[in-house]
Amino acid sequence: MDSGPEISRCYADLTMIIRPDMRQYNILDILPEFKFVHLNDVKLTGEQASQLTQEELEAIFEMKAKMKEAKEQAARYGGALEKKYNDLRLHKFAVVSTGFERLWAERV
Repeated sequence: MDSGPEISRCYADLTMIIRPDMRQYNILDILPEFKFVHLNDVKLTGEQASQLTQEELEAIFEMKAKMKEAKEQAARYGGALEKKYNDLRLHKFAVVSTGFERLWAERV
């Protein structure tokens, strides 16, 4: 597990690369890319954000923009990790939160 590892002159938020001696088990390598949208930026309170449906959350412009950015970074960092390490079973995720109330996560 590594927080902020350098990958192709950029920094991933977090990686979990399984040790070579544990590769015999069905354990996945994980790369989540996190983004944050301030509640003030979307003009919501925490209570309002917690009441949104998933569809309403995903329709917010700032959330869509951050999700796009997170997906692009996860794909770029994932490609660099796959070049660096052999035999990765890499699963990449884009995660965007607004405040601490709501998350939107997608596998990349």
